Amino acid sequence: MEKKLTTEQKEELLNKPTIVNEELIDMDKISDISRGEQLVGINFNPSANNEVDTVKRACAYLIDVIEKHREDSSAHGTLTANREFLMNHAIGEIINAQMNVVKVITFK
Repeated sequence: MEKKLTTEQKEELLNKPTIVNEELIDMDKISDISRGEQLVGINFNPSANNEVDTVKRACAYLIDVIEKHREDSSAHGTLTANREFLMNHAIGEIINAQMNVVKVITFK
């Protein structure tokens, strides 16, 4: 059975400072949450486990660093098919790692 976050828990998660350095990520181009935060499901933590939150934030940061490099490469005309493939692969591996670490933390 899935445990849903309370309104207070959701608000607490949303109000936590992000570990994403604003110098690395153009926050004006990001909605309420970053692409990395979207991909790791930053707001989904039914166990309300702080370690899960930390793992998700760390992985979201890594994805956001890759997205910044994608943006820079695109702007400078250096985004090749191989470079984009490597970026997409790295993001997929980060998502897999995040899910596996969360499983280790929450496994009963």
